[in-house]
Amino acid sequence: MVLDTWLAQADRLKTDGRLQEACDLYEQACRLAPYRAVGWLKLAEARYDLDQIPQCLQALEYALRLNAREPCALSLAAAALIEAGGYEKAVQMADAALSLPSGDRLAPLVNKSTALLRLVRHAEALAAAEAALVLNPEQVTARSNRAAALFGLGRHQEALAEFDRVLVLQPNHAVALTNRAPILRALHRSGEALVAADAALAAWPESAVALLNRAAVLLSLGRPAKALADLDRLLLRQPDHHKALLNRSVALLLLGRNEAALAVADRALTLDSASRPALMARLRALLALGRCSEVLDVLATLSAADHARPDPELAAMRIRALLKLQRPAEALVAANRLLETEVVDIDAILACGEALLWNGMASKALPLVEQGLTRYPDSLELLRDHSVILLAMGQRRKALQTAYRLRELASAEYLEGQLVLAGALNANGSFQEALALLERLPPSAQDNWQFHAKRGEALAGLQRFSEAKTALAQAERWAPQALWASYCNGLFHSGPSDSLAVSLTPEQVWTSFQFRRLSYGDWDDYGARITRIQELVEQSLARHEPSPLAPFHALFLPIRSELRFRIAQSEAGRLAAAAGPIVAATPEPANAVTPLRIGYVSADFREHPTAHLMRGLFRTHDRRRIEVYGYALQGDDGSAYYQRIKDDCDVFVDLTGLDNAAAARRIRSDGIHILVDLMVYTDYARPEIFALRPAPIQVNWLGYPGSGGAAFLDYWLVDPVVLPAGQGQDRQEQPVVLPECYQINDRWQEIADTGIRRADQGLPEPGLVFCCFNQIQKLEPVMFAIWMRILGRVPDSVLWLYAKEDEAQDRLRATAAAHGIDGERLIFAKYLPKDRHLERHRLADLFLDTRIYNAHTTASDALWAGLPVVTCLGDAFPARVAASLLHAIGLPELVTQSLEEYEELAVRLATHPTELAALRDKLAASRLQTPLFDTERFARHLEQAYEAMWQRHIRGLPPTALSVPPLPQMVD
Repeated sequence: MVLDTWLAQADRLKTDGRLQEACDLYEQACRLAPYRAVGWLKLAEARYDLDQIPQCLQALEYALRLNAREPCALSLAAAALIEAGGYEKAVQMADAALSLPSGDRLAPLVNKSTALLRLVRHAEALAAAEAALVLNPEQVTARSNRAAALFGLGRHQEALAEFDRVLVLQPNHAVALTNRAPILRALHRSGEALVAADAALAAWPESAVALLNRAAVLLSLGRPAKALADLDRLLLRQPDHHKALLNRSVALLLLGRNEAALAVADRALTLDSASRPALMARLRALLALGRCSEVLDVLATLSAADHARPDPELAAMRIRALLKLQRPAEALVAANRLLETEVVDIDAILACGEALLWNGMASKALPLVEQGLTRYPDSLELLRDHSVILLAMGQRRKALQTAYRLRELASAEYLEGQLVLAGALNANGSFQEALALLERLPPSAQDNWQFHAKRGEALAGLQRFSEAKTALAQAERWAPQALWASYCNGLFHSGPSDSLAVSLTPEQVWTSFQFRRLSYGDWDDYGARITRIQELVEQSLARHEPSPLAPFHALFLPIRSELRFRIAQSEAGRLAAAAGPIVAATPEPANAVTPLRIGYVSADFREHPTAHLMRGLFRTHDRRRIEVYGYALQGDDGSAYYQRIKDDCDVFVDLTGLDNAAAARRIRSDGIHILVDLMVYTDYARPEIFALRPAPIQVNWLGYPGSGGAAFLDYWLVDPVVLPAGQGQDRQEQPVVLPECYQINDRWQEIADTGIRRADQGLPEPGLVFCCFNQIQKLEPVMFAIWMRILGRVPDSVLWLYAKEDEAQDRLRATAAAHGIDGERLIFAKYLPKDRHLERHRLADLFLDTRIYNAHTTASDALWAGLPVVTCLGDAFPARVAASLLHAIGLPELVTQSLEEYEELAVRLATHPTELAALRDKLAASRLQTPLFDTERFARHLEQAYEAMWQRHIRGLPPTALSVPPLPQMVD
């Protein structure tokens, strides 16, 4: 009776909120009657309410000894164990309560779902929460647990909706408020995530989780300074908060405070030496500091046991370290291995994309990043790289659209985004807008070399050369190699560490932009631009400075041959002067040897026109006369061309991992007799290797249709058409005249047979189809005007061109309209694999050649497919190649001597179908009976040329002009 009175009195105290007094009274009752389970249960409940969890569990132990099947005691035990961190035992207690035939099932189900969440058993937690919600759909904790389980299972949209329902039931629910931000961040709705994080902090200003969540959102939005402030606030209260330390390291890296980031990562590792996130934070800091070898050493240890499936995070780190160490071929191997798996991690996607870019594979990097954007549409890093890749591919309009999207998502504090936008604006010629954007950035932006580079580019575009020079000089002082790589070698691509670079000049930046405009068919003020380029070149050469116009680009412009040669001479002189002091030792004594070791050097043993032409040569060389060495300047692109050429060489060496001096030493150690430069000054060339003189005889052939202007190139392979007798004073090398054509061709090229029709390519079935598949930068206003006159004179005709960019198509159609021709009469082909590309030539009637820089491989493609080519013989090598091809295939009648004759011949053939059909029949009959596509015959002539060079060399005679006599008959 006394016990019941005390319990009743204690209950009233509890109801009045006087918990401690109630607890004391319950405790007296339990001492009075320790055999009554109800007393211990009430004492446990009071201690739970007072947050006295150990004492609560002690009381429950007594209660359950007296009655092990008491449902309320079991349920409360589960709740208390959760508070004490005993999650496994909490699940057991909840299950015991649920096993009873009677009693409340809701509380144990809620407790079970909570415990399972803590054990990261999300699927089981979800099932328990959903069972609880069947009993009471408005049970807040059950609904919150369901949301958390969905979040853990990656069902983010459902989790967000469920937390929103929780907040309807209980607007200040802490778990729901704090979890909305990370869910929205996972959904890449970063702006909403920040609003949610702010709401959580407003409701719970002292919450460590809320602070950490907001910092994470700020980092994803590219606002590292604000994130750092939140993290410092949290660490002030909890100095050893591990996740806060890791995020602080990230923020410091984004702010460029790399040493500080490393120190913070090291502190996190000290607190937990087994922490993988802390180790990765340390590696990222080391990478930012340029300590890449240390990074690779650690990664080698971590991945030593993993030979089957690469770890995406480790693989991405390794790729970046290799790229920083100028080892792009190894990085590509690592990327390709990773891409064999399904890559869904953002960082891994970015790293693989960068490896592809560094290896000249932007067209493969683009779909990879775009696939990532379908999964993570608001990823700032993916958007950043998407814009950069599009720029590398020349898709400047799309790059600008992506850059604007990036700016919408990020804040002005996200410097990388602002710099990407500035670069895209510059690429689109919006120099004033780019300059205004850069000048609005905070002063701290000026600590970034790219700020000065983009500013210098904008000023150069406005021809404010003096100011631009100052800005570019600042960028060069901070990052000379990166600056040169960005503007001269393509995005992300950097040459070997010993590549010869000069200070980037504003004139060079301006001239490069003017050249790029040709790729878009932008001919506004064409004549004035060409005049200005020539003026800048003349001024630079007069000051004995490098030409602002690259030698290869000069071949596309209507400038004097003599000036083109002086540009090449200037470049070659620079290379020779730098190489002179480190040229390797005396060459080996020259003797008569058989076979001759011939080394072919190129970055284009891949899906590239040079490989298309040369593929059949390497297996065709007579091994009694020639031993074939291939030296690749770019890695394996996975194409059949690369593999075939590699297999057909006697020795094939990938030089991508070697600097120029090491590459030259390798070639010299191979004992090469004649080294052939298939590039000279084309993209990804490494003329520095040739300047180091690794071989006694060095030859310019095929890829660069002009003189290299270099004393370190002894011979130049030409033919009687491209370099007629009595011409060619503008050259340094001695010409070796091949008897029929200087250009090799592959007579085993496959032509698809898919039954392609005109409708498949957007061509009209009736009417005449003129065709020109040359690159757009080979087009220019004079020849385009002639083409428009031809269309005007040939009713129902169309012109079939190849222009990848929408901008180029729009401009060319607009230019056609200005000539009175409906722009829809210009049809644009899309990319096809080579065999199908060759097949579609058969849909056209006549190929119209360009003027200043002819169709080269493109003309060979047309002729091999049976499509006649009309050309106009020009004055310089690049303008005479198509004529050479036509002479070699027995169609000299298609070579005209003036633009007027060119126009008349094209119109006559188009309007006289019988004459055109006869030409096509003649081409079909002679294709394999004339020298152009006789690969074996060409190889024999080439071998004669090499032997003639070597014979002079062993007799101690200097290089001189040579002529190779034709074989007496065609080779079978």
